[in-house]
Amino acid sequence: MEVACLYVEEFAVALARRDDPRLRKRPVIIGGSPDEHAAVTGCSRDAAEAGVTIGLPLRRALALCPKAVFLPLQESAIAQEWNRIADLLQLYSPAIEGISPGHAHFDVRGLARMAGLDDETWIADLHESVSASSGLPVRIAAADTVFAAHAAAITLSAGEQLSVLPPAGRRSSPRPDPLPVEQWVVVPEGLSREYLAALPVEVLPVPPQVHQKLRRFGLNWVGQVAGLAFSAMQAQFGHDGARAWELAHGRDDTTVIPHREEVRITEGLDLPSPTALSEPLVVGTRALLQKALQRPEVRGQSLRRLDWKLGLESGEQLARKTVFREPTNDAARMLFTLKGKIERLQLPAAAVSLEITLSGLCSEYGHQSNLWPIGPRRHRELLEAIEQLNTREGDAQVFRIVEVQPWSRIPERQLALVAFGP
Repeated sequence: MEVACLYVEEFAVALARRDDPRLRKRPVIIGGSPDEHAAVTGCSRDAAEAGVTIGLPLRRALALCPKAVFLPLQESAIAQEWNRIADLLQLYSPAIEGISPGHAHFDVRGLARMAGLDDETWIADLHESVSASSGLPVRIAAADTVFAAHAAAITLSAGEQLSVLPPAGRRSSPRPDPLPVEQWVVVPEGLSREYLAALPVEVLPVPPQVHQKLRRFGLNWVGQVAGLAFSAMQAQFGHDGARAWELAHGRDDTTVIPHREEVRITEGLDLPSPTALSEPLVVGTRALLQKALQRPEVRGQSLRRLDWKLGLESGEQLARKTVFREPTNDAARMLFTLKGKIERLQLPAAAVSLEITLSGLCSEYGHQSNLWPIGPRRHRELLEAIEQLNTREGDAQVFRIVEVQPWSRIPERQLALVAFGP
């Protein structure tokens, strides 16, 4: 096995049902109260079967599923719980790519062997650990490719529920083999195509209209897509068809891209005395910027964002955010961008503390210089070089673009190439 996928269906709904078992037998819709002018951000499977979809107005969702329980979106609780699961995964794999809360891909190459276990035992132990820690219905699948692991995870215990009904008047073709009912699975090495053959076409990452068209053609399972000629799929569906055909054959060059932890540099100070004047705040900000940019993790790097926070004597806090148009590591330029905001402040109380946070670390940013600096001498050298090139090759080699018929509706007539010369 190369890659594993962890998946918790409708993570927000699963959290709500874990914390309140009474919700397990009720449809659940996440997004707020039906009285609010908001949209559905998540829903349980039974609500989805009633016609509720993400993005649907909450009032419309109530009409479709009147027995549903409506809950607000608890973003902080969702993020906190998902971070706990991600931290636990870090103990098992060094390379984890978080797709969304409740969904992650991670590299598992050689990890079972290092632990002295076979692949199935290692995945079973991981599943038991995450399930026991989170109390959530966790699914984990491992395979040779990212897509195979993902498809296996999202269909575990889903069975026929993932499939849609075939068009009226057309019988659904039988499933090649039954899907497993466990909450974890390891797809045997080299058998991704055979495993994928039993899955419904909805697992293929193509637009919904392609799924519908495949169903209309009587292609209900991934194995049937794999049985078609590549040219037929590409001719009918273009790039999406070609991609679906490759994935149906177990071919996938996608790799796990580990999450890079954001570097945040924070510096702060207590002001010598409370003040409501802008000048001491500018001086203090300059000192903090210079100190922050001397930190080892910033050297040779540029930053995109500056968060500026002021603590007031009344206990309140005042914050300003600056996102630089171009990444920079120049304290003077950062201060110039922020200085106007500081001078326009009207403080309700005197300031007693100051704090800055730099983030958005990236490689050093530079401006490209002109290939040929402007000037009579350089222009003459350029003409001589072009003349030499033309003489050596026998005809014009360098051209410039000129407008010929800019009013024309035919693009080829609007512009033309002419030999570059004096």
